[in-house]
Amino acid sequence: MPSFLRNLAIALLALLLALPGFLTAQEAKVNRHKIEREKKQREKEARKDYQEALKRHHRRQSKETRAMMRHSKKEAKRTLPVDRK
Repeated sequence: MPSFLRNLAIALLALLLALPGFLTAQEAKVNRHKIEREKKQREKEARKDYQEALKRHHRRQSKETRAMMRHSKKEAKRTLPVDRK
């Protein structure tokens, strides 16, 4: 009987020692996902800010310049290869 209790104590001790390692790994995974979400949000905001700045730039140009810019944009779409990811 004492052998059974000793084995049980060893098993409980092993379980208690392994538990913090499991929790730490779980926390690291959660933190990694949180960082990825924040990074995607920052990228989305940066794209939005860039598009707004580009629109402001276009609005400040003269009518002739805006027409040339539209023409250049269309020409670029027509001649450049499509880069698909």
